[in-house]
Amino acid sequence: MSGVELGRITTDIPSRMDRLPWARWHWLIVIGLGAVWILDGLEVTIVGSMSAALEPEGTGLGLSAFDVGLAGAVYVAGACIGALF
Repeated sequence: MSGVELGRITTDIPSRMDRLPWARWHWLIVIGLGAVWILDGLEVTIVGSMSAALEPEGTGLGLSAFDVGLAGAVYVAGACIGALF
């Protein structure tokens, strides 16, 4: 422990990053992430809307409210795990 030096390291990196101009690359990232965000919201909305259409007897699927709820829970859990890894 005697060889450890404690102190503050000063750099010019934060001030350099503040001086960087807003470029085309930044716009591509913002537009790309915005499009993905919108499509993800659309996907969640479609899954929520379809869940009510899967329950009636005439669908031929034979799914109960529990089955549809379980499928929705698995979908959300998979989305969360996929977002983390």
